[in-house]
Amino acid sequence: MVYRQNQRSERVREASRHRILAAARKLFARRGYAAATMRDIAKAANTSIGNLYFYFGHKDELMGAILAEGREPVWAWVDEAASAVPHGPSRLAISAYANLLRLLTIDRDLMRLFLTEGLPASLTQRAVEEHLGNLRAIFKENFPEYSPEDLELVLSTWSGASRRCAERFARGELGSDPVVVAEFLVRWNLRGLGLDESEIEAAMAAAIRAVREGGFPFAGEVTLSGAKRRKSSPSPRSG
Repeated sequence: MVYRQNQRSERVREASRHRILAAARKLFARRGYAAATMRDIAKAANTSIGNLYFYFGHKDELMGAILAEGREPVWAWVDEAASAVPHGPSRLAISAYANLLRLLTIDRDLMRLFLTEGLPASLTQRAVEEHLGNLRAIFKENFPEYSPEDLELVLSTWSGASRRCAERFARGELGSDPVVVAEFLVRWNLRGLGLDESEIEAAMAAAIRAVREGGFPFAGEVTLSGAKRRKSSPSPRSG
């Protein structure tokens, strides 16, 4: 009986926590991070301010939880999907494609928040560091030949291009099809690693197949419909 009560209590707590996160995310998207107060969030979540502080000590902690709630399930899915292909470009492509699709669709509202000046610099920096840490681990596993110095250059270039395109997409400056943008970026970045076109297309095909057949649940219907269209990105011209 005690065990069942604990299970039920845990489900109630988890549901309450999720409701607070969902309400806060909508409020941040509508009002902006700086303007939304903890009291506003409690009201939007239909809970007491005391209950809100039971789960989250301050607004930055709440925002960090929102980011983790979106990021961690995607990373878990990527780990499982990538394990089905050999080490190398295909695993990297699966990770990059899945994370970009999430960022450009369901997490587009969070991308817009990062473009505002109301978000604390420490929170932004932490998000960037966590992203780079995950990307660094993927590169070390699949491209162990990179020296530590070269790896940091690769990470900066790879993540910099992706973030800049995601920011412009969030502003509506790069069209409206997230699949086109995601596929372009993955191909462009793989090309920057010096891979030939056959390797790039094989890796891209593995990524699209993983998303389409692996039931990628984190980007909405646009993933399943859009991923069936293959669009080539132009090759950089050599001077």
